[in-house]
Amino acid sequence: MPVIIRVEVPPASYNITIAPGELSRIGSYMADLPVGNKVLLVSNPNIFKHWGDRVIQSLQKSGFVTQTCILPAGERYKTLASIQKIYSAALGNRLERNSTILALGGGVIGDMAGFAAATWLRGINFIQVPTSLLAMVDAAIGGKTGVNHPQGKNLIGAFHQPKLVLIDPEVLQTLPKREFKAAMAEVIKYGVIWDAELFYELEALDRLDTLPTEALQLALQHSCQAKAAVVSQDEREAGLRAILNYGHTIGHAVENLTGYRSINHGEAVAIGMAAAGAIAVDLNLWQASSQYRQLELIRKAGLPSRLPEKLDIEEIIMALQTDKKVKNGRIRFVLPTEIGAAMVSDQVTSDLIRQVLRTLSNKVAV
Repeated sequence: MPVIIRVEVPPASYNITIAPGELSRIGSYMADLPVGNKVLLVSNPNIFKHWGDRVIQSLQKSGFVTQTCILPAGERYKTLASIQKIYSAALGNRLERNSTILALGGGVIGDMAGFAAATWLRGINFIQVPTSLLAMVDAAIGGKTGVNHPQGKNLIGAFHQPKLVLIDPEVLQTLPKREFKAAMAEVIKYGVIWDAELFYELEALDRLDTLPTEALQLALQHSCQAKAAVVSQDEREAGLRAILNYGHTIGHAVENLTGYRSINHGEAVAIGMAAAGAIAVDLNLWQASSQYRQLELIRKAGLPSRLPEKLDIEEIIMALQTDKKVKNGRIRFVLPTEIGAAMVSDQVTSDLIRQVLRTLSNKVAV
């Protein structure tokens, strides 16, 4: 039976549907929604070759007129140039205000397709069909869309909620192992900042770089429920939703400075969580024992907890100043206070950040 989680963001509330084996019925799910009959499917070559035909056949069977826009794979293509390609496809296929852009892919495709949907004709319908674990538990939910600027990640974007998020865990069979491990950083994040029960469930597992079916279903459901609960209370990050950026402040700087090539998003977030946890300990906000438990989960997922070699600490400090979470010139960090709870602070000094980063660059990986 599908698991349905409601994201309450009136007037744009929608369902997250976790439905194993249901990708081939995406057309039926959409037929019950007010999404017009024209669909532009946005994907990348790697995903499209595995799942594209199945999605197109389902859409056409349900009466949708379907066209495609295939973009290069990779974070470095998450740019305005790629958005222009989606716009051109939308124009060429005469998408109208009641038409729909469907994202079939991971977080990069979802962010770009969503941003195009938010801005084409001042906003058209949007459907998320995430194919990576990272997108399933995080990027596809909540309506954040956007692209990168050369000096920072996700600096250009808009809030635009999807009409539906359809998650079929069976598509993860084609997901590279490194991407699965990277996504576990976001799952661990939810356990640290929101869902203590999830944290304890993860601790009970022998390893987190792969999950049996039952544990995967639990991780998906808990993560989606956590994201939905936070977004429903704070759609546009006016307050509470900022805690979802746990690990992302330093993580985004690491991604940017490594050119989105050697370190992927989840790996960068894991490093960022290790740093934020250490900062919280130094500020007496979090117990050292809790930091150790977090690092153990990161280790079990096969993720890094220290900085890449040759990454300059002063460059990281400079990159933090351009982060979109900076407010009134002060860097805002999400810091854990106990397992399952976190706060936002702008009281983290540059000297403390340097101190923690030096520790992370010198210590042996956990």
